[in-house]
Amino acid sequence: MILIESQSLASESVCQIFEELYDPALLIDPDTGTFVGANNAACEFLGYSAEELANLSPADIHPHEIPRLDAFIFSVQQQGRWIADDLSCRTKRGGLLPAQLRATLVRIADRPYVLAIVHDRRDAELAELGRSIRKLTHDLRNTMVSSRLMSDRLRRHKDPLVRQSAELIARSVDRAVRMCQQTLEVGSAREAQPRRERFTLADLTTELNAAIGPGEVARAQLEVPHADSIELDADFDQVFRILTNLIRNALAAGSRFVRLMGSMQDGRTVIDCHDDGPGVPEEIQRRLFVEKPAGKGVGAGLGLAIAWELARNHGGDLTLVETGPAGTVFRLVLPHRGVDLAAAGPTPS
Repeated sequence: MILIESQSLASESVCQIFEELYDPALLIDPDTGTFVGANNAACEFLGYSAEELANLSPADIHPHEIPRLDAFIFSVQQQGRWIADDLSCRTKRGGLLPAQLRATLVRIADRPYVLAIVHDRRDAELAELGRSIRKLTHDLRNTMVSSRLMSDRLRRHKDPLVRQSAELIARSVDRAVRMCQQTLEVGSAREAQPRRERFTLADLTTELNAAIGPGEVARAQLEVPHADSIELDADFDQVFRILTNLIRNALAAGSRFVRLMGSMQDGRTVIDCHDDGPGVPEEIQRRLFVEKPAGKGVGAGLGLAIAWELARNHGGDLTLVETGPAGTVFRLVLPHRGVDLAAAGPTPS
């Protein structure tokens, strides 16, 4: 139990009950509008010590809710309770956490206080987000099945170019449907284990060009020398996603030329992705393969995080080899089946 200023007024039993509350609990003096008590759960939730909270008011914790908080203490005094399910609590570090608040008027040593119980809603919001994603994925999968039927019709077209395009569309739709199905089956954001097969880098090239899009192709060139001689033992769709993310990031950064250089080294396939862009900013390099929070602008973010996870999913790795004003090089290393990347030693430069 942490009671500030009023500790001597509270009985030991009241202190024990207050401290043993599972949820964060705050005691507010209605006369001054300041915190006079906080249990350990509240201090951990907000990141403040009890002494620091003694110098704060509810408006400091809920800076975006001031119009509602103006009537907060008055409502508790008049009605005995106050409820809000959609508040945001600001922590000491500045982050905003979704919270549910239940406030009740209590008496300690014949003085009225407002007891506010805060319930962390992050888990509930994540669960709701998960349910929404599963619903969206389910409906998206059904929509793409219809697109697959349309592509089947186009594959019977008289024009060979239309048939070729329809084949690429069909494979892209199939890939997206599989991703949706895996999300529904696994029920999490973890990537499925790779379904390994043998193919060449040339097998990927046509689909990579198609995935870039005609507008981007007109502004940029993708070169994959000796693609027929580079063999991979990996999940085709996952490698496609890795390389697509690398290429799209390069083009988004202003690259006009991207080259994929492949080689076979000690039971592993190495693919270097070269671009002629302006380089990766230093502040991004520090957290290169970590997903950025939403709304932080464009650039390296979720795409690189996905690519890195897919590479690690194969027992491989994705690293930044070099970057600067002349361009950037990412290296993808994918060990073949049964090859331990650590035991195989470092990848030659």
